[in-house]
Amino acid sequence: MQTPGMLIMSNMAPGTLERLVTYAQMAEKRGLRNFLVTESLTDSLALAQHIASKTSRIQVGTGITNIYLRHPLLTALHVMAIDQMAPGRMLLGLGTSHVPTNKAYGIVMDKPLTTLREYVSTIAEVLQGKSETVAQMTAARGLSVPKAERKIPIYVAGISPKSVVLTGELADGSLPLNYAPHGLQEVVDGIAQGAQKAGRSSADVTIALIMHCCVCPDRAVALRSVKRTLAFYGRMPFYNRLFARQGYQQEADEITAGWAKGDVNVAAAAVSDQMAEQVAAMGTAQECQKKVEEFEKAGASYVILYPTAIDGDYDKGVRAVLETFEG
Repeated sequence: MQTPGMLIMSNMAPGTLERLVTYAQMAEKRGLRNFLVTESLTDSLALAQHIASKTSRIQVGTGITNIYLRHPLLTALHVMAIDQMAPGRMLLGLGTSHVPTNKAYGIVMDKPLTTLREYVSTIAEVLQGKSETVAQMTAARGLSVPKAERKIPIYVAGISPKSVVLTGELADGSLPLNYAPHGLQEVVDGIAQGAQKAGRSSADVTIALIMHCCVCPDRAVALRSVKRTLAFYGRMPFYNRLFARQGYQQEADEITAGWAKGDVNVAAAAVSDQMAEQVAAMGTAQECQKKVEEFEKAGASYVILYPTAIDGDYDKGVRAVLETFEG
């Protein structure tokens, strides 16, 4: 088993920042590969920067930074600042987020694939010091053109078939979420197609599979917890279609129906045992470790552990995962 990373669901609720730092320090002590944060009612780059300042070795990053909320130039400059503060430890995970999320910000997701392509390309140019816009801005003030002092990997969390191909073409890595091992072939093939299009090897693109993980020996509790998590993601069109493509059409339809009624319990009940067991790791420590190996055999370069709340207790869920895995 390859050394796993960790992704934490973050927000700005009271006490969250202190807990995130504690989790990151625990992950570093356990020897995990990286520690990424979501952008859930918070600023993922600001959190990554703070966590970098409170750790010394572990790679930090975002899973993901919403491309619709920041100009790509600002994002590039921010990650360069983090990299100067924590040399070689920054990973930038990018994604379009989802229609319901962006709608809440008053953002219309017009041509998301085109926007993603332009965003990734612009950031890469800025990091390499090749942006004409930046060159013009600095020349007018007699300043040097800023560029990254070292490689800052850009990962993309696209899950539509076309966005996976784009990832293989432009990015350093992929952050697929809500795949079952049998469904991961879609990512492996898409990455290969995009890499070939760009004239490079698919081996140049890391597949960092994000895996829901519920370490809980009480099978009923683990199953219930995972189902609620998958139902939450199933309400979002991109993930709902992904579930359907993997053979969970009935579950996807019933999840949608449950949310249409505004009933989270109905939505969670729509997730079958089989779907939950295939998409997520759950159960004993040994069972969860075995699931990681299953994803690696299916094509993941390594797995990023994504703890689920255990019957609503997120802290318990995170600590259980941290106690189970180490580098």
